[in-house]
Amino acid sequence: MFTRSAGAEAAHKQWVSQGDRASNAAVAVQLIEQTTAVARRVGADFLCVDSARQVGRTFGERLTAALTQGFALGYEQLIVIGNDCPHLSVALLRQAMRLLASTDAVLGPATDGGVYLLGVKRAFFDADVWTALPWQTNKLGQCLASCLRGSGAELRILRTLTDVDDAHDLARLLPQLPAGPLRTRLHRLLRARRPAGVSVPLVYHAAFVGAPLSQRGPPVH
Repeated sequence: MFTRSAGAEAAHKQWVSQGDRASNAAVAVQLIEQTTAVARRVGADFLCVDSARQVGRTFGERLTAALTQGFALGYEQLIVIGNDCPHLSVALLRQAMRLLASTDAVLGPATDGGVYLLGVKRAFFDADVWTALPWQTNKLGQCLASCLRGSGAELRILRTLTDVDDAHDLARLLPQLPAGPLRTRLHRLLRARRPAGVSVPLVYHAAFVGAPLSQRGPPVH
């Protein structure tokens, strides 16, 4: 998992439109804990690269450095996720693992044009090229796919999901989340900060951040 700390996330994102940094950090904590819990249930090694472990000035530099570190540990393939896709499930992560075991790269496209998941084998990762990709833009998914195919990688695409970057995204996604602790806690955080007369719908529907696969090379000492 590749993520900023909750405090750093709150400094860059506003999920609670009327909230202060503390309330936004509280949302970040829920998202990070949810993603961590899902990833740990998958049955693969789980590594987290948070703010304290990231190196580089730009997002691209920090992410490619995290991938470089992961491959340096001896892993032959890595799956990278963020903290902002509450619909990411154990089943979907396991599907990504199965696909990556038999192909070269896997992408999970996000509705905003980015990706919520990327998986790649060592042979098709080029740090210099990846650093220059348009990270954090609506062109990333298309550019990343073109980059991988251009390197000769066989690419598989997962179903599209929505990530949560701001208060509008969270308010729109909240009614779609399954009933459970995450849904309840996020609703409570939003309700505590909403202006008088504004309701949050409650309709129930049924680090480096990397989750490497079990196939890997020997650790590098």
